[in-house]
Amino acid sequence: MVSVPDRAHCLICGGEGVHWLGPIDRELRRCRNCRFTWIVQGVETRPNGKSIYETGDSIVLDPAQADYYCDETAVDAAREKLAWIRRYARSGGRLLDVGANLGFFVREAAREFRATGIEPGAAVVEFARREHGVDLQAGSVYDVADHLTGQFDIVTLFDVLEHLADPGLALEQCRRVLRPGGYLFVTTPDTGSLVARMLGRHWYYINLHEHVALFNRRHLTTLLARTGLDLVAVRTVGRSYRWSYIRRHLAVLGRHSTLLRIAHAGAWPLRFWPTARMWINLGDVMGIVARVKEPCGS
Repeated sequence: MVSVPDRAHCLICGGEGVHWLGPIDRELRRCRNCRFTWIVQGVETRPNGKSIYETGDSIVLDPAQADYYCDETAVDAAREKLAWIRRYARSGGRLLDVGANLGFFVREAAREFRATGIEPGAAVVEFARREHGVDLQAGSVYDVADHLTGQFDIVTLFDVLEHLADPGLALEQCRRVLRPGGYLFVTTPDTGSLVARMLGRHWYYINLHEHVALFNRRHLTTLLARTGLDLVAVRTVGRSYRWSYIRRHLAVLGRHSTLLRIAHAGAWPLRFWPTARMWINLGDVMGIVARVKEPCGS
């Protein structure tokens, strides 16, 4: 992944961005006009110049995070997304998962599609290949090979767009590799949701180190239209979480929010059933389906 120069203006409407949160070196700005929110400095990098997603110390390989990234809840999430895709696309087509993480979704999708994925972290890709036997390549959405133009029936961007410094370019690349009539599936946090508006600066999807672009539905549909993709459907997306993850996450978030601190205190009994799972959908993650226009007369 790449970083971009400091940006003073909104990539959605060109409006002025005003300081909203964070220190000077990781400044979160919000557009005065449309309220698109972004980190001015883009993706965080290490001293060697690589992004935090390209290094070997990726958070997804941290054993302390295994109850989110590497257990049955991740499998559940992959299967839910596959069921979503099946409502629109026929089995047997070619599928590209952008930001494939540990490969759980590619593994599930390969049961019905010719599925492959790209992921920026070489160590993550190596783990996914070894543990799950999936077809993953180390690489960035920004530099997908030219020979893949128009080769895919489906492209997925699950919980990826918020991590990208240039989401517009990323969507253009996804559009380029899709065939006419092909589908793009996107999930990303929704700043226009009731929960996001209630929690404001304390919304748990605000992460100055990882989430560099935060959208509402209008922002995302505007970018899709510019890219030449037609909006097909919009929904909210939930997920299964282990209770151990919920308690740990609330403990971190509660340091800066009284409401979330109370929630953490109320979750105290969950410590007795750490491996139990809970389905949560608070309406603040949006799932969008878009499609490439087919030629007239097809």
